[in-house]
Amino acid sequence: KPIEPPFPLRTKFPSRFERAGYKIYYAKIGVVSLATAYVPVLCLCSILHRIVFSYKGWLFENPKNPSISTKTWAVLRSILHLVPPRLNSCESLLPRMPVPPIEQTVERYLVSIEELHSKEELAKIDALARQFLAGESRKLQRMTQLYSLIVNNYVSRFWEKFATRASRAARVAYIETQSQLAIDSQTLKPAAGGMISANNMDKQYAMTREPGEKTDRLIKYGISKHIVVIYNGGIYKVHTVDESGRIYTTDQLTDIFIELLARKNTSIEGAAGRVPALTTDNRSQWFRNRRRFFEQIPKNARALREIESAIVVLTLDEATGDGYGPDAPEKLAKFEKKMLAGEGDNRWADKSLNYVVLADGSFGGIVEHSGSDGCEFGQIQEIFSYMEQHIVPYAPMDEQLRREREFDAEKSGLRFAELLEIDVDNEMAAEIDLCFTAYQKEIDNVHISSLIFRDWGKDRIKQFRCSPDAFLQMAIQLANYRDQGRFSLTYEAASPRFYRDSRTETLRTVTEASCAFVRAMEDESVDRAERVNLLRAACGKHANNNRECMVGKGIDRHLFVLYVMAKASGTPSAFLDHCMQQEWLLSTTQPPNIINNRTEDGEYEKFAWMCGCFGAVAETGYG
Repeated sequence: KPIEPPFPLRTKFPSRFERAGYKIYYAKIGVVSLATAYVPVLCLCSILHRIVFSYKGWLFENPKNPSISTKTWAVLRSILHLVPPRLNSCESLLPRMPVPPIEQTVERYLVSIEELHSKEELAKIDALARQFLAGESRKLQRMTQLYSLIVNNYVSRFWEKFATRASRAARVAYIETQSQLAIDSQTLKPAAGGMISANNMDKQYAMTREPGEKTDRLIKYGISKHIVVIYNGGIYKVHTVDESGRIYTTDQLTDIFIELLARKNTSIEGAAGRVPALTTDNRSQWFRNRRRFFEQIPKNARALREIESAIVVLTLDEATGDGYGPDAPEKLAKFEKKMLAGEGDNRWADKSLNYVVLADGSFGGIVEHSGSDGCEFGQIQEIFSYMEQHIVPYAPMDEQLRREREFDAEKSGLRFAELLEIDVDNEMAAEIDLCFTAYQKEIDNVHISSLIFRDWGKDRIKQFRCSPDAFLQMAIQLANYRDQGRFSLTYEAASPRFYRDSRTETLRTVTEASCAFVRAMEDESVDRAERVNLLRAACGKHANNNRECMVGKGIDRHLFVLYVMAKASGTPSAFLDHCMQQEWLLSTTQPPNIINNRTEDGEYEKFAWMCGCFGAVAETGYG
């Protein structure tokens, strides 16, 4: 089978008329359909679509023995997918996130904490819960239900508020430009055949989190024609298209980065070379500094807009990956820490995507979490890995080095990187130094350890009749118990993307079944067969809880919205205050290394990205 890109590659940037043409084209189709008496057919298709997208019973059935309903659903789905959907064409057909019954959420919450507290503490919490159900819960639930009628997802709005270096950098710029256009034109193939929400894919590019005095807001700048590069203290604008709107090739972008890296005396020292440190500050203080040092100074305001409207921010770092690999996990941990924490002066923390290319071509980055989640970033990384291996592969190293030696800037006719000028006065310099110094303490407070395990993977775990995700979670529970001597409140990110505009839900790992397994592992009198049975029972319980979260029956997002409603309406609630004050001492995630295929083994293994992680969310916790 010939190798094809995951979406049509463009050579020219779309004009405003062309982008408007996407909508006009589909409008014409709709008009023709109406004009030719297809209204009954369209209504039937809409009804079928809503049945297909609303049915979730298949999640809770044995795939080897499906019910008649599930078989019927599968046939309808296969018929409707004879015409492949576009990226967001199914979004409006996804059901809205349901608001669970308040009694169900509270009871599930109480069950979830049984192994985490003493009998006396549980009695006090139970009393708070009963008082809550008998009092303010009905008012807050009605407010939540009314709110759910006017928005697509009652959680998301509240949740969002709160190679050689030149060749690798060139491919970041090229592939991310193409991905941005594919998402905008909806030619990117949707995950799961359009059955899950893809609405947050658009928030990967040209997006910034603008600080506010009380709450931040997400700003989307449409499609952008440039990236921003941070190099040697300077902040540069790098065009990804020429003056006529033609998209630069990877060779042309490589030349642009060769020219930038070859510039003499480009290093900007002192506070003027650490401007991004301001974005690491407390959000309210950054809001005040942003208004004071950027918005009120025209030159700085122009530079800020170029940064915030860029497709992505790309840092060219002088460090190296130090040869990390399967036999050097300590080097991988060092690399991961550099990607996660940076140095405090070369990441623009507000941007949705910050990529980092090291001097040896090693590549990674960080995601600003308020706009999107790990599943979207994972899909983007898989596309990048596929593209750079098959669509825009690297030339042999000797040819890359020869290109650098023979490069002639005057003959290239390219638009080279433009330094964004930012005036830094003494007051601004003092704030930058404060932010940079404070952030060094945060970096020192981050400790990362890595283990690269390739002896076997999830296909082997499935042979044990265990969910791979649940298997890893049980391993984490056992390790934490041996380390801490107790069970800890544990967060795992679940994905309710079967609903419109959905984000994440909290999957609570600690259950009666998981604790029984851990205790059995620590009890020498329990034989191996019993331990295996308890492991399978714990994994089964965890997998079922995950499915409950996927269909909108989670606990924590519902409680979170009720808490917001209580604060907004001035309604006191001791129970909700208690829930929000609990510390998550274990913050976990298992992002799949492959999104677009069901297996990570064999030919797809080379498309897997190395790793992703959550930082600790509690001072005394783990991430």
